[in-house]
Amino acid sequence: MITPEQENQRMIARILGISEEEAAERLNRSVAITAGGGEAAAFATELAAQLERTIHVVGPDAMCDFEITVHAPQARAGVAHLPITLHQDRVIIGTASGGQCARDLHGVQRVIAACYAAGVVLTRVIEGLAPATPPDPFVVRFDALGATSRVLSTPLHLAETVLAGAGAVGNGFLRAARHLDISGTLTVADPKVVGGGNPNRCLYFDASDVGRPKAERLCERAAADFSRLILVPEVMTFSNIVGRRGSVRRVIVGTDSRPARRSIQHDMPLEVLDASTTGASEVIVHSHRQPTPDACLACIYRHIPDEQARQRAIAEGLGLALDDVAAGGLIDARVAALIAARHASLDATALVGMAFDSLYKQMCAEQALLTATGEQVLAPFAFVSNLAGALLALELARFDSGQRFEDGYNYLFVSPWMPPGARQRRVRPRVPECVFCGDPATALAWQAIWPGWAREQTLVCV
Repeated sequence: MITPEQENQRMIARILGISEEEAAERLNRSVAITAGGGEAAAFATELAAQLERTIHVVGPDAMCDFEITVHAPQARAGVAHLPITLHQDRVIIGTASGGQCARDLHGVQRVIAACYAAGVVLTRVIEGLAPATPPDPFVVRFDALGATSRVLSTPLHLAETVLAGAGAVGNGFLRAARHLDISGTLTVADPKVVGGGNPNRCLYFDASDVGRPKAERLCERAAADFSRLILVPEVMTFSNIVGRRGSVRRVIVGTDSRPARRSIQHDMPLEVLDASTTGASEVIVHSHRQPTPDACLACIYRHIPDEQARQRAIAEGLGLALDDVAAGGLIDARVAALIAARHASLDATALVGMAFDSLYKQMCAEQALLTATGEQVLAPFAFVSNLAGALLALELARFDSGQRFEDGYNYLFVSPWMPPGARQRRVRPRVPECVFCGDPATALAWQAIWPGWAREQTLVCV
């Protein structure tokens, strides 16, 4: 079974074009964080959480390869150093700017800035990691993302809401959402179990959770962080929940594939908030409320040729027919028996309920595939997934504060390696050939599932 350390090594090896052994050596770095009191200490704690699933974070008296200071003097002479200063409207990484430390950042602002800071630290510790050289200083302006105090202080009450996906983005969403004024009930849906590599980026999980249902473990782990939000786990897909309830008004999406997102759109929730990552290179956030003249989830995640190539690679590697994989869903008893018959080391019973992609990644790591197939899709670093989750929590606050509909922006595209800019929010238009909203039958289906659908909304993005 792949481990968190192997997940990180394979990502480093892929990015830098080096062997996994050399990647392991480059990851064998230690950092220390020296911080002042108050908000500086709180920021240091969050930054350590974002870093420690990738590299070693040591205590205040330990030797290290790299030191980070947050409103504190450098404690280790002769060690590479990165200063961070916290201001009410921004965080400056890389150059000591002076001035008083912000009395308090909002918790979501703290998480977002700590994720960006983690990326800067990794580029300083592991040369050549970022796709482009980050600026120095690296400035995270909260207003560039719309992460203002007004938006983040909005009271939120969740009802008829499902979080689809209890993996890395789902973990990151709840870790950030715990800082919001949030109440109500949130159903957490995921049919999968925690994989061996998941703890490299899922900050609510650790090695003891491997093999246990993601939805149940996430709700159990996160429950203590919410005093007025009830988390209800469901070990099933979003489609299963819709089939049981008949409809779901709002879905917060953290699943890990384009087909899964299109499937969620076809289940016809009225409101969609979504965040995704593309490896270690980008984060995308999208939201909409029906009816909308702009892009739906299926417009954003249109079918692309690489999807079928990926399915073919999985089928060949596992020894299956393409139709077995293309049908989607999870591995059932019939397919599990087929896989176990081709791979003597696998237990068919243990395979039932796994995702094809998860098994494929595991066997890639173990070099146990039947054929040489295309490149595997590797998991992102912890800070990338957690940035996506934090931006998804921000989008929830934007949605319910009304800011999302005041500015009309339904799409955000950011690089986790570069500072956020105000122009990264935009309006993504509808795709005419979209398999969902481009189908004339869709409007009839909306009316059938949501009577009065076209009349109940008073705010439509323009």
